[in-house]
Amino acid sequence: MAHIDKVYVGDVFLAAGQSNMEVNYDKYYRDDDDAKANMGSALTRKDLPQTISDRQVHFIVTAARTTNETVSTDMDLPLREYCTDHWLTATGDDSDYLGYLPQFFAQHLREESPNIPIGIIQTAWGGTDIKPHMQGGAIFEHHIQPLTGLHIGGILWYQGEDDAQTNDRALAYLSRFAALIGQYRAVFDEKDLPFLYVQLARNSGAPYTPVIRQAQADALSMAEETKHLAMTVSIDTDKGTSAVIHPLGKDILAKRMADQWQAMRQGKTVPESPIAVEAVAKNGDKSRILVSFKTGTGDGLAARDPDFSKNATAGSLSSATDESVQGFEAAGSDGKFVEAKAVINADGRSLTISADGIDDIRQVRYQWTGTPTQRPFLYNDSGLPASPFTLSVERHLLGPDD
Repeated sequence: MAHIDKVYVGDVFLAAGQSNMEVNYDKYYRDDDDAKANMGSALTRKDLPQTISDRQVHFIVTAARTTNETVSTDMDLPLREYCTDHWLTATGDDSDYLGYLPQFFAQHLREESPNIPIGIIQTAWGGTDIKPHMQGGAIFEHHIQPLTGLHIGGILWYQGEDDAQTNDRALAYLSRFAALIGQYRAVFDEKDLPFLYVQLARNSGAPYTPVIRQAQADALSMAEETKHLAMTVSIDTDKGTSAVIHPLGKDILAKRMADQWQAMRQGKTVPESPIAVEAVAKNGDKSRILVSFKTGTGDGLAARDPDFSKNATAGSLSSATDESVQGFEAAGSDGKFVEAKAVINADGRSLTISADGIDDIRQVRYQWTGTPTQRPFLYNDSGLPASPFTLSVERHLLGPDD
């Protein structure tokens, strides 16, 4: 006769991707050598966030190996030795095993709905490119496929750093990521299952980071099903620790992702960063380019100065400024990018871009670097930073009222 000790009714989330989803205290900072490797001179243990303590947050963590040498009795997952017998509770030292990002995500949901328990299945695997996470790959086969048919509240995804190391992987990322979104949703038999992901943070270590960021932004419109799909822009969240591959700021990312999921659950407008979608010659003047944004994301555009101090919080991450937004570049027919001027138009939803010496602008881009530093950044009226972008200029004319 089967015996059930405890039953919880709540929301379960899959926390997938690579190390910035996986990063926790136990694996990355407890050992002195690991701590030194992951903190460098950018931070110390005292800068690390406090783990949560909540008996209504439960989690399991899959093992970082491709074969199911250790399995649970219900889902046939390869699990870490500390959670092979039961789900852990995010209290005391056990919280050290759970990734900072998923535990803070759970914390924010619990603050809004204190009577609803949260479960986290963490499958994130550090140092992996996207291919093994896709259907047919080892991670998908042993860590994702066994979850077929399970009902979950959503998928949390943070990955792409490894794909940003080479040009070929970066160029292939959009098609692979768009396919992966559909594959993961199919596992849970819900074509519009909430899928929340983080765009790559500031880091100079991977040369093709801007290309991956663009692919992640493009996936918002390229995925087979775009409903309940949301991206969190992270270029302003690292609290000044962009020198390390695992920066601080997971609390800020978690808050933004939790706000998106709650809006999806409640049927409200999902808070999104400005996503540039079109650049056209303004009234035929090829020296003045009009940049427009995905509907609803570019409302209330403004220049704001991000807070890169270690005291930054999700509630006070940027401040208003009278300075002009920076970080824009333009290129003419020779393809050479130069600094450009961006003016927020009177409608508050679009920009006009110009550049000294270029009468025929062919391309415009924003914060196209691994580590954006030119401030102020561009924000919308939801307090969210614009996604970095690159756009080719379309050549058609606008109407007289545009």
